[in-house]
Amino acid sequence: MKKINVIILSALLAYSLVACGNSSEEKASKEDSQTNTYASADISDDITAVDDIQLQDEEMEEVQSVAGDPSVDVDLTVLSSTLIYSEVFNMVTTPADYEGKTVKMEGTCNMYQDPDTGKKYYACIVQDATQCCSQGLEFVLDENTYTEDDYPKVGDEITIKGTFTTYQENGNTYLTMLDSTLI
Repeated sequence: MKKINVIILSALLAYSLVACGNSSEEKASKEDSQTNTYASADISDDITAVDDIQLQDEEMEEVQSVAGDPSVDVDLTVLSSTLIYSEVFNMVTTPADYEGKTVKMEGTCNMYQDPDTGKKYYACIVQDATQCCSQGLEFVLDENTYTEDDYPKVGDEITIKGTFTTYQENGNTYLTMLDSTLI
């Protein structure tokens, strides 16, 4: 019985060693297919990157080609809800790109009152296309034209135009539209 087990184990070991070997043709063919797979993946990644850049360029062209209010630098009132949300998101994440530009937007009025100082902060809130996410910009009405009583009520649909800027308060940077007008 021992002799049969040794013979079977020896045969299995010999078979496994023979099965693992590659002929030179098979090895070359395998290397070529791997190289082609990697090259295809690299080309596919390059094509995807080019497609992404073209899509971004097309979105920028859409933003620029929409005929908006010529008196403003950024007119969000003529864009789709997805583009409005995206543009406001860009303003929030890269405010230096918009500093000093005149912005026109429509959305819902909201207000926050600081419990410590009593100061009121008004904002124009925009929703994305699915109404699940929102972004907003604070606005301050032009003091020469409006009084405190002229501010819209919370929940009112508003169209606002003002100069985009940032300010520091309590060590934090905030975004606002100064000298805003209600349209």
